[in-house]
Amino acid sequence: MISSNSCSASSIAANLKDEFSLVKLESVNKRIRRLFNNNHFDVYHFYSSFIKSIISTYKKKHNDKRVHICFDHSYSHENYTVYLISMRIGKQGIPLYFECFKGINNSDSYLDETIIKGIDFVSNLFKDTDLELIFLADRWFNSEKILSHIDSLNHKYCIRIKGNLNVKVFNKKEGHYIRKTASELFSYQCHSAFYCDAYLYSDANYKTNITVSKKQDVSEPWIIATNSDPKRAIKDYGYRFGGIETIFKNQKSNGFNLEKINNATLKSFTSMFSLVCFSITWLVMLGSDFTKNRNSYKNFGLDTHKNGKRVVSLFKIGMTLFKRAFNSPIYIRIPFTFILYDS
Repeated sequence: MISSNSCSASSIAANLKDEFSLVKLESVNKRIRRLFNNNHFDVYHFYSSFIKSIISTYKKKHNDKRVHICFDHSYSHENYTVYLISMRIGKQGIPLYFECFKGINNSDSYLDETIIKGIDFVSNLFKDTDLELIFLADRWFNSEKILSHIDSLNHKYCIRIKGNLNVKVFNKKEGHYIRKTASELFSYQCHSAFYCDAYLYSDANYKTNITVSKKQDVSEPWIIATNSDPKRAIKDYGYRFGGIETIFKNQKSNGFNLEKINNATLKSFTSMFSLVCFSITWLVMLGSDFTKNRNSYKNFGLDTHKNGKRVVSLFKIGMTLFKRAFNSPIYIRIPFTFILYDS
């Protein structure tokens, strides 16, 4: 997959070498397709075991011990919906949990029970650590059941809410709570407005904090619900883009062209997706290891920084290192086991 920049069986087969060089291309292609459709390949067990091993090596260097966890949906044509949870590593993300569904906007993928199942898995990944998990999500995940469940696990959340949701906020001038829609909350042009101990869904009376940020020339403000410090909500929520959008990009046009898969069975697509997630995680780890241990990569003349800032993503660093080693006529060692750094 990595050498071919594709998860298509035919593309992978065309880029294999060594013992596969003397085998007919169509035969190799069939072997790969059989792997993707093999019912004995328990995709979810495979990836959960892998990611548990990876997280056990995680080294957090920052003193604040915050770990940003993002969750969202992605789609492939009209055929598949994927619920994905990721972890931010620097300006990249690695997949922690996923579940694939047949069809676009599959209703089962949006159920609170589906979302909470993934949250519980991630919570258990870090149960023996002292790290502070902060869950980040866009407007499709702002149900009271999801927010209260994260709260019950003693984790934090910063989740964007829809402007048409009912809220109750305390009006200091009138001395009591008033009901509004979230879009009617007052916002400044140059800094955020904070509403502590506000209530979402006025009938359910779920208490949270709300931060409203509206920049100049932006028609729709960010309205963030959080059970943490509302003054940090915008900064924390901003990490969502690097934490999960980079994964979607790496899965597709920037890495493995997953969007070109449109006629596979759900089993085959899920197998491909798990191996793409495996590859992305390993490549990000490889890139992170390169930035932390440059002396171990003296044979690689790879310029990743400009004016003291990294200009090549961890994923692209890992991809470049792998392809140089894979295509080199001489043996070049790159690690397959190492520590996951926060970068």
